[in-house]
Amino acid sequence: MSLSIEQLLQNLQISGLPTSGSSTKSRRQVDIHRPPKQRYDQHYGYRVNRRYMLYLETKIETDPTAFHHPMSLARKWIKHTLQLPQFEFKYCIDPERRELDDEVEADEDYFDHKDDSEVEDEDEDDEFVIVVLSVCSDEPASFNARPTQEQMTLLTNLLGSTPQWWVSYKNM
Repeated sequence: MSLSIEQLLQNLQISGLPTSGSSTKSRRQVDIHRPPKQRYDQHYGYRVNRRYMLYLETKIETDPTAFHHPMSLARKWIKHTLQLPQFEFKYCIDPERRELDDEVEADEDYFDHKDDSEVEDEDEDDEFVIVVLSVCSDEPASFNARPTQEQMTLLTNLLGSTPQWWVSYKNM
């Protein structure tokens, strides 16, 4: 039996916060290994399903008069509720070029407004760029601040997918 989005949000609110007397530092970090270094940063996280994130935002109680950029409310709410040290949107490459059902591709306008100094190499013109919610990167400081296993389990249950390593699109 799968939980409704309302039940998942309620569970996050109940279990996402550490109990009094415990801290994130005293709990065990997620057991992952840094991948071999590449030309660009690598991010450990979840491929974003925009429609799901926007749906999630409709379930989060907030000031109805406040303006939030699309998906930023859900990201900020999750980061705050789970007390994640880092949880950011990153543009990454999907080498398998997997399409998601009802998915919108990465923001083409962002890439159309590059200055001439950012001209792409010919072999990178056909990269399949996606948006990832990153919980850490392969940079030492970021990797050492990765979330706990408990935080990752809650996040995986909420987002409905498994995290993996993604190569950044030109460190964006």
